[in-house]
Amino acid sequence: MNFGESLASIMIERDVSSQILAANLGVSVVSVNRWKTGKINIALSYLVMLCQCFECSLDYLLGRTDTNIKPRRFEINNFGTQVRNVMKSKGITTYQLQNETRYSGGYFYDWDNGADPKLSTLFELANYFKCSLDELVGLE
Repeated sequence: MNFGESLASIMIERDVSSQILAANLGVSVVSVNRWKTGKINIALSYLVMLCQCFECSLDYLLGRTDTNIKPRRFEINNFGTQVRNVMKSKGITTYQLQNETRYSGGYFYDWDNGADPKLSTLFELANYFKCSLDELVGLE
């Protein structure tokens, strides 16, 4: 299941309309509908806001698991800093990451300066680190 399908499903499950969700997040109904149809990427900050709104984990929201474990917090650190935290906890060096993935120093520069990772990046890094998306972005 892709993000759009997962979002549409959880909205139906929780009986939340696009209008209500848009109002709760401070975005347009058009944005919510584009997220549901996959026509626009969603920023990490909005993903976290969706998790907070639906009281669900990022892994559950993105269809990576069928089990919903509500995160302990709904705040995110700078993504570059958070990736370094996960690397440290997993014993992975920057050199290793750069040699074993496509993520070079340029990505960290962008993330350190506020750029959001793409959804595909979140999935790739979580798989590489063998961790949950929630751990990767700092929700647990």
